[in-house]
Amino acid sequence: MAGSLTIIFWILFIFGCYFYYKYSSSRNKTAYLKKGVVRSFLYSLGILLGLGILLSFLLPNEPVNLSYFKLTSETISDRLSFSSGLIYYLYKTVEIFTEINLLGLLCAGLVFGIWLYYVRSLDFFKKEKISSTILTVATGILCTFLIFPISDFITELLNISYSENTFYNLFIYCFIKIGIPEEFVKTLPVFIILIFTKEVDEPIDLVYYASLSALGFAFIENLIYLRDISGATVVGRAVTAVVGHMIDTSIVAYGIIIFKFRSKQNLSSLRYILFYFLLGSFMHALYDYLLFENLFMLFAGFFILSAQVWFIFINNAINNSRFFNYSIPYKHEKVKFKMIMSLVALILIGFILDGFNLGRDKAIGNYIATLGFCGPLIAFYASEASSFDLFKGHWRKFKFTLKRPSENSMPSMRGWSTLTKIYTDNIIVPINHVGKKIKIHCHQSNHELSQYLYIDEGKIVGRIKLQLGKSEDIDWFLVKLKNPFLNFYTEFNDSYILIKFKNKHHSLDHDTHILCWLKLIPKDYKFKACNPLEKFTSFGTIVINGHDYEYQ
Repeated sequence: MAGSLTIIFWILFIFGCYFYYKYSSSRNKTAYLKKGVVRSFLYSLGILLGLGILLSFLLPNEPVNLSYFKLTSETISDRLSFSSGLIYYLYKTVEIFTEINLLGLLCAGLVFGIWLYYVRSLDFFKKEKISSTILTVATGILCTFLIFPISDFITELLNISYSENTFYNLFIYCFIKIGIPEEFVKTLPVFIILIFTKEVDEPIDLVYYASLSALGFAFIENLIYLRDISGATVVGRAVTAVVGHMIDTSIVAYGIIIFKFRSKQNLSSLRYILFYFLLGSFMHALYDYLLFENLFMLFAGFFILSAQVWFIFINNAINNSRFFNYSIPYKHEKVKFKMIMSLVALILIGFILDGFNLGRDKAIGNYIATLGFCGPLIAFYASEASSFDLFKGHWRKFKFTLKRPSENSMPSMRGWSTLTKIYTDNIIVPINHVGKKIKIHCHQSNHELSQYLYIDEGKIVGRIKLQLGKSEDIDWFLVKLKNPFLNFYTEFNDSYILIKFKNKHHSLDHDTHILCWLKLIPKDYKFKACNPLEKFTSFGTIVINGHDYEYQ
């Protein structure tokens, strides 16, 4: 418990310092408290502490018998014991619904609903039909039962069992017995939708249907794990296992995305599907292996990086939709807030379940431990799960750079410095300013521009990718000027300029006098998907503010 309390304290301290700094420097303090991560953080903190303390007084001191919520069928169990072949697997399937905990069923349904809402929110340019959604979930549930005969067949064929050999356990037991079969059955509904319907018309659809299939699979799996229900199991599976299933199947689906939307769709391009299927299966295997070996710290790092891969793949799928439109906003604040509040509610439900199952004192200990483990994950989801950087046509790569450890660093910390480097390289910073109006003035150091510009207005109308050699710079914005001030330069476009925030974390809503680099556009230049950097002329620094900023 002491370790969990320490983790909780440092999380609150770090986030508190960060939020106070941002609040004190914001020019719009009311909006800062009502929007963004701080809103979710404050609500979560208030609810978890307030209701947590209240429930600690209301929960029973001693455990309460909840066995009457657990259903069983001796008939099915007996027949399962004496059956074989297809009949055996039929009864094994039926047993999932006869050997069931009604509270576990309720919690599995809540977990399913939370992540279904999130997955539905991703497809915001062109919503998928409800009928296709239901079909995919139902097919995902039905295909789950194929795992029993497939897994048994592989086990008997290769005589697989968990051993003391690390290589064998990871690549044979976890990869061949678990990862490949489970990703195969979870991908079947995706191929059914892809082949037999015309619903897949943008990349995000494949991530959408892959996640739905994984949710169906995870729902059945949760019914099994929640037969002996506990709060820690409910919350743990909600924030890791269910998400892990969606991540792995989405990785498999990403191979289909590459094949369908980025390749020539010939025989050679099928290698993308095979590669990402094996990658998704191996990610699944490594997830299980780290848990089997109780390597929880490595598991936490691996899971966070896996989630980052998922978010980048989702972002790429959104950016390359044929229906992409900057004027259709992704309501990330609403999605983020509802997601976090739902997970907070689930933690409280887990606390109540433990109170009745274990008694108040043990439930309080489990509640604190759950906050220590799940708190950082929920904070991660609050900042990352719906933070997408919208740039039409852009495919972002996952950066996997192994950092050479410092000679002065502790040997035990060198691996973590590498993981930290990979994490920071792959954070998605949403700089979604297209469509926003701005006010512009000249920086005091830009003496040449100060002769022609005092205060002007403009509107950010697009994002531009500039290229120098093999490196790309995707952080440039195209601004349409209200009052052109470049008409004295005949060789440049006098109606449009390019700007780039010197600090991409600056906000037009909260920050003032944002410094930007300025580039001039050649007259009659036609923008392409990627534009040579040398075509544009640097013109020093310019300063911008939000459209509602009032100059004194």
